[in-house]
Amino acid sequence: MKPLLVPAIALLFTGCQHFSSYQQPYGDNTAEITFTSNDTAAQPVICVPGEGFQSTEFSISQRPIGGDSLNELMEAMKKSPEVTTSLEASKQARIGILYNKKSTNSTTRDRCRVALQFEALAGEHYQAKFSFSQGQCGLSLTDSRGRSADAVHVDWECPS
Repeated sequence: MKPLLVPAIALLFTGCQHFSSYQQPYGDNTAEITFTSNDTAAQPVICVPGEGFQSTEFSISQRPIGGDSLNELMEAMKKSPEVTTSLEASKQARIGILYNKKSTNSTTRDRCRVALQFEALAGEHYQAKFSFSQGQCGLSLTDSRGRSADAVHVDWECPS
């Protein structure tokens, strides 16, 4: 039985390698982005060319109702109503949201993924807002002045 244990553990860890989380860049050639939602829990992702969409360290949570202890629990679970990260400045930056929730009183799930492409300017701070309403997902992007950023909805692809 012991000879099978080592290969089984190695296989388990090997299968997890493609779930790497996003490593945010630092420096002058970066922009910041803050993800929020309409009080809907979801996972922000950033396209890393050649590596695919990668999940940010924190996911978007619903706003907690409780006090400090609930906030501390949400922090420990890496969930927050706002998720801020940086990304490389790029003419073709891509961001996205993954949403997956079990429907109330049902065995079905609501699922979607939505992606935007835009020109991420160095030094700019963007706001990406995810919304889920009546079975429809949406993602909008504004710049630091609150104006709509020139972003387009794109297929769920992260080009090389």
